[in-house]
Formats: sequence, C-alpha cells, structure tokens
Amino acid sequence: MIQRSAVFLFLAFALFINGCATRQMPLNGKRELFNNFRLKYSHCNGTGMKATASLFYTAEGKGHRTTMTLWGNLEAPLRLDVRAGIGAYIAHILEDNSGLTAFYPGQKTAYTHSSPEKGVELLGLPFPFSLKDLAGLVSCCYQSLIPDDYNSVNYIHETGNLQYIFNKGPVSSITLTRQGVPVTIIGHGESPWRMELTSYADNGAGKMLADKITVFTENGDKAVLRIKSRQFTTEKWPADSLEMELPEGTETVALDQNGYLKIN
Repeated sequence: MIQRSAVFLFLAFALFINGCATRQMPLNGKRELFNNFRLKYSHCNGTGMKATASLFYTAEGKGHRTTMTLWGNLEAPLRLDVRAGIGAYIAHILEDNSGLTAFYPGQKTAYTHSSPEKGVELLGLPFPFSLKDLAGLVSCCYQSLIPDDYNSVNYIHETGNLQYIFNKGPVSSITLTRQGVPVTIIGHGESPWRMELTSYADNGAGKMLADKITVFTENGDKAVLRIKSRQFTTEKWPADSLEMELPEGTETVALDQNGYLKIN
C-alpha cells in the first residue's frame, strides 16, 4: 500500500509539473507566430488610404464626441479633419516632411512642430500617435510602431494569448491571440498608454481588421475610435488634395520655440 501510494503521488506530481509546463509554454512556435504577425501586419496593402470614424474621448472628466476623416499617403503627407459630431470643424491637421501643423478655426490659430509625435503630445490630442502611426493603426499595418524583434514573451493564462515584450521603441508590448491577431498594445514614454483592438472583421483576403480602437492613458483619459469606412489606393494622392491653406489673418505658433502648450 505504501509503495502504491508513493507511485500515485509521483504520477500526480508529474502530471502537475507537466500541466504547469504546458500552461507556461503553450506554443512552441512563438517565434513563428510573431514572424507571421510581422509578415501580415507590418506592411500596408496600399499606398494611400482614406478612413472615416467616430471618436468619443474623455479628458479631465469631460466627454467629447467628434467625427473624423483621415486621408493621404501611408508614408505621409497625411491630413486629418475633426468635426464636432456633424457640426462645425474643430481642427484641420497636416503631417508632412516638415512636421505637424494643426489649425483650429475657432481660434484662428495654427500650431506647428517639427516632430509630429511631440506636436501631438503638446496639443493634447486624444490619440498619442503621429498621423502616420494613426493611419497604420486604422489600416492595421504597424510598420512604424512594432519593432522587428522582441526581447521576451509572457503567456497570459486567462486567455491563452502571448504578450511580446520590447525593451526599445515607442511600444513596450503587443499581445497576440493564438491566431496571430493583435488585441492589446502598450506604449512606452513619459505618458504611458494602453490600447485595445476589438470588433475584428476579415478584409476578404484573410487579414483581420479592427473596427474599434480604444486607448487608455495613465492619467485616466480614454479615447474610443469606431471606424466607419476604409478605402485603399495603389497610387499616391494628388499633392493638391493634401495641401492645407491657412486663412488670411491666421496666427501661427511654433511649439518648438514656445515650449509646452496644451490645447483642450
């Protein structure tokens, strides 16, 4: 009886250890999964794009509902128009080789910054991304956000997903399903953020596109982007369709020179 009990205990212990190992290493092909993700999601299936979306965001406890149109070349220049629901335009934004220009009609003022990322941060825009990165997120091609390689991998027990960790770059981690679909991205930087990608639909060519993007910031702000339409082109947009002429009498503020400024 003692020997039989010892055998049972040994088998139970072995099964327990094996079960833990299985949960910790659920996917021998974690490298293959990441490589397949990069192959499918790191390149855009087009040269130009146009998307419309609704955006609801909360900042400092106040909610704001807007609509937006984003269009241009995925490698820039890009334009973004933001309206108060179906009302007046709130902002017209241009990102090109010279940086970011954001024109606010209500203030008759244009703000510029040579760094699109820094300009977005100083202006307090709901999404902490350059227009190029935002266009990539809407198009589900993350070539400028996700590094070519990862440093470590975590297995998430509750979902069976894999979280890939990056030590450098704007993104600290991306979480993929066992099918290689991105569901969570977490950002580095002075103002950390977490993004959830949901409401996926097949684009007809085997690529899943997220129709809802939610971003949470460390200070409690939240932005929910619901994509209404996407169009892709194989040719670049005409240059004149991406120009942003400022009305006569517009005041221009160079944020590079004037330091920190947040627009709400």
